[in-house]
This record gives sequence, C-alpha cells and structure tokens, in this order.
Amino acid sequence: MTPFFAACTPNSLPENGKTQHGYQLNVLTESMVVLETVNLPEWEAFRQEEAEDRLADIGYILSSPEWNPAGLGFMASVVRTDGL
Repeated sequence: MTPFFAACTPNSLPENGKTQHGYQLNVLTESMVVLETVNLPEWEAFRQEEAEDRLADIGYILSSPEWNPAGLGFMASVVRTDGL
C-alpha cells in the first residue's frame, strides 16, 4: 500500500486557543502533492476523532495510531481503504 499523509491545519491563526475560520484537512503524497481536501469551517479547534471520521468518508484510515503536532496543525500517516 502506498503511504500518504493527512494534515489538518487551521485556516487562520488561533486566538485564545480557537480559530475563527475553521480547519482544512488535506491528504498528501510523500512529495506533498494534495490528493484530497475537506474544508471544516465549523471547527474552532482540532477534533481528532472527527478528523478520522472525515478521512474514512473519503476513503482513508490512519496507518499509525496517533496524530502528531506539526506547526499549528496535526499530521498522521494514512492509507487508502481500497488498498491503492
């Protein structure tokens, strides 16, 4: 299976721990080409379980058990559920 990465980042700088413009969830290749994007305008903060649900909706699951902090957002290794 080809490894991919999911990056969930705020669309604006958080103030007091909350962002006013939501988050964006991207699935990327190893060379950082964006394959899929899910906009999450209602999010004020990162929601791990919901991010995993949104990934499943577009055909990906985490290949490692956790999300890792990355700058202002979070990243995780993912694989396609169809095995490509």
